[in-house]
Amino acid sequence: MVRLYDADVMHARLWPKRNAFTHSVFCFAIDLNEFGKIGQGLAMLSESGWAPYQIREQDFLPRAEVFQPEGIPQSFGDDGDSLAKRVHAFCAAHGEILPSDATITLVAMPRAFGKSYNPVIFFLISVAGQLRCGIAEVHNTFGERKAWFLGANCLSKLPSGESILKLRTPKRFYVSPFSRLDTEFEFTLRQPSEKLCLGVDHYEAGQKTLISTWTGRAVPLTDTRLLWLTLKTPLLILKVVALIHLHAAGLWLIKKLPFRKKGDDIPLQRNLRHPTSELLPKK
Repeated sequence: MVRLYDADVMHARLWPKRNAFTHSVFCFAIDLNEFGKIGQGLAMLSESGWAPYQIREQDFLPRAEVFQPEGIPQSFGDDGDSLAKRVHAFCAAHGEILPSDATITLVAMPRAFGKSYNPVIFFLISVAGQLRCGIAEVHNTFGERKAWFLGANCLSKLPSGESILKLRTPKRFYVSPFSRLDTEFEFTLRQPSEKLCLGVDHYEAGQKTLISTWTGRAVPLTDTRLLWLTLKTPLLILKVVALIHLHAAGLWLIKKLPFRKKGDDIPLQRNLRHPTSELLPKK
């Protein structure tokens, strides 16, 4: 199944200065078994060729060498592996051997008018209809990526009976110039259904300092709906990147938050892929 979500992203900074904003986006929840068929019958969406929106396997969880590895050795499969095989390899490296019939759902924004960027993507993995584990991969605007595994120890049930995955983990990744690297992310993942509800919060010294949520509702996947979302959220990817930089400028110039450079604290930047040149040893 491929679901289209009319969604909102909300960021609320709680400390040291309060700042909040919400902006509209749209995204997809895609069963990886659908690759090879995505966009059939649609003019606005495809996997290859030209269309305003594309969903390409190579845009997600790509195989690459891990910079400054730490903890459990990570695996992203072999050259030429499908996205499903890369997910299986990543889970296996963390001790979760997925059965062949596991359902893997990717939640991400599409490539829009040739541009690809997702601040974060999620994989929700179910076995026999039950949520088993997940992956969260955060991307910064420098092209770097870092992935975290949410296993059985992250599973819990809400009073409603819904299963969720929750993980608080060291960040050690440069995402914002206003957040230290020796802090924590907390991921909260729910299986997407008619509603989408995912979260990534930020903690410093045990104090929650930033709340981020992705919420939305499923809408019909048609050319008409994609055209409407294009008018509602024009230049989807460029808008997201522009807003990241615009709000960063506001925090620096107006809120006067201290600014940390990308090249600072290099030893704290661990387990990332596609490192920028300033992180690499000088030749």
